[in-house]
Amino acid sequence: MSGSFGIGLVGLGRHGSRYVRHLLEGIPGCRLAAVSRRDVGAGRAFAERHGLLFVPEWRELVTCKEVEAVVVVTPPALNREICLAAVRAGKPLLIEKPLALTVADAQEMVRAAREAGIMLMTAQTLRFTPVLARLRDRLADVGPLEYLVLTMRTERPPHRWLGDPGQAGGGVLLEIGIHLLDLIRFLTGAEAVEAVADLARRHTDRVEDLALARFRLSTGVSCFVEVSRVSGGRVCRVEAIGRAGQLIADVDRSLLTRIEGRAVTATEAVPDRPTVVTVLEAFAKSLSTGAPVPVSGEDGLRAVAMAEACYRAAREGRSVPVAISSEPA
Repeated sequence: MSGSFGIGLVGLGRHGSRYVRHLLEGIPGCRLAAVSRRDVGAGRAFAERHGLLFVPEWRELVTCKEVEAVVVVTPPALNREICLAAVRAGKPLLIEKPLALTVADAQEMVRAAREAGIMLMTAQTLRFTPVLARLRDRLADVGPLEYLVLTMRTERPPHRWLGDPGQAGGGVLLEIGIHLLDLIRFLTGAEAVEAVADLARRHTDRVEDLALARFRLSTGVSCFVEVSRVSGGRVCRVEAIGRAGQLIADVDRSLLTRIEGRAVTATEAVPDRPTVVTVLEAFAKSLSTGAPVPVSGEDGLRAVAMAEACYRAAREGRSVPVAISSEPA
């Protein structure tokens, strides 16, 4: 593949609008060609304003000749069906996290894309946050890793569907905590083998809005995860505790701090950049060059497996293995 690829975007909601804005501003190697939205009136008006093709039904969008690749920013309950249809149409995909609601669905998606030779990328945007990439580069500065602490707190959800397990699959753990689960693998290069979790419903009826989890990695390192939608403010932080010191990445302030003993020995303000832009650039580069995507469908599958293990651990009140049975070859 070469040239500027026509992108078909499925989903024009709050998060999808971020993708639209950056695509319209310009991403090298691709251009926004068509959009699909459940709200037909709003979707058609938007397309007319920007000179885009509007396709009310996403099943039609994935087969349009103007669409050479598909970006999916919908409630995750739709991801499996959209993915399988796009694969049948021979269209590469970028799918917002979580890749799927269940391990079984994610496996089916990964298998279908692999067997058809279709590119499938998971938009785990937090991997592309500059301060977290810097933390990963500096991990050796604090010596062998003892453990990780990953925290994400944000306000209550803005959309009703996030409280519907049929559409969202779960609560904060699967919705935004999936970022942190993926980061564990990204930062350490190791797989989670065991999970324990405590999930609570503080202000919700059907899905958790507070999740606490611990993972044991294949290396023996423990990782502690806290994610919630019960506070009035936002926090996103990763702490790497090593034998020779500690590194703390404050994502909201894009600040990396190193601590040794009782002293802060270094504080670095890391230039930030919108992660959606970097994700789209990476997807476009892989489309143009044929290079592997930086966050594969398999990566998305692994994060869903970690979340699924947490839900099982919370239900059963014990530690459970993080396992993917009959994984695609």
